[in-house]
Amino acid sequence: MEEEDVVIVGVGIASLATAVALKRVGIRALVIEKSEGLRATGATLSLYLNAWSAMDALGVSHKLINLYAPCKRFLN
Repeated sequence: MEEEDVVIVGVGIASLATAVALKRVGIRALVIEKSEGLRATGATLSLYLNAWSAMDALGVSHKLINLYAPCKRFLN
């Protein structure tokens, strides 16, 4: 059995981003989830500018930008 440096419980966007960031600095992480598979829950995910900046820093934003249209801010 391999030893991990960190165990992350629950597969959410924060968990996965943390695992990617840890890997980039040489820390191994084991991400565990109790669900057996993906499921649609009817929820939406909103990522604000700072979240996109974090995704960009992790090097994954380019994989998402073509799938999602950015929200535009309208000022009165």
